[in-house]
Amino acid sequence: MELRAYGAVLRRHGRLIVLVTLASLIVSVGLAFRGPTAYTASMRLAISVVPDPRVGDFFKFDSYYAILSSEYLADDLSELLRSEAFAADVSAEMGQRVDADSIVNLTRTKKTHRLLDVQIASNDPQTAMDIAEAYERVLNNRLSDYLAFLNANNGFVRIVNRPKVARTNTLPLTVAEIGLRTMAGLVGAVGLAFLLDYLDDRLRDRRQVETLLGTTVLAEIPSTA
Repeated sequence: MELRAYGAVLRRHGRLIVLVTLASLIVSVGLAFRGPTAYTASMRLAISVVPDPRVGDFFKFDSYYAILSSEYLADDLSELLRSEAFAADVSAEMGQRVDADSIVNLTRTKKTHRLLDVQIASNDPQTAMDIAEAYERVLNNRLSDYLAFLNANNGFVRIVNRPKVARTNTLPLTVAEIGLRTMAGLVGAVGLAFLLDYLDDRLRDRRQVETLLGTTVLAEIPSTA
């Protein structure tokens, strides 16, 4: 019985639901295709610590601790690449064309064991690539100034994937965004329909009359509309 009542509410406000959902779709498409285009420059680093060759077979767990040290080093490097000091060096490498604070805000890192992914976001593909290449040069030339552990403990950082730029808001992502916004509009429209029906104090069917008066309706005149 309740499902029939819910269905009746949806039918009574069907035009409102369709209009709101359609408006949500149109607005979503406009925002998706007229909004700013975003680009991401990505690069991947491999971090490793080589066991001390002087240890030989005396300390059997040296390889394990080398792997563990590599992961700790990757953690440190992840934080270092998003620091203001490192960003200042990247900015200087670019000739101060992008200030250090902006570089910090544009940079994201993700660690997977001993691999570190670095992503630089920008609305301009060339700017994203320039920042990523500046990161690469600073990594190659200045990294040991920040992490003395590299020199003291046979640590190495290798760039295994050089910077590449790709569009962030790809077509599948754009379609998914449009779908989510349209679905949100549909849910909002249905909620609005039930709210309007709740605020409407008119009696529309025998069920409402019986509920209000606490009696049974013996007959009803069908609508001619």
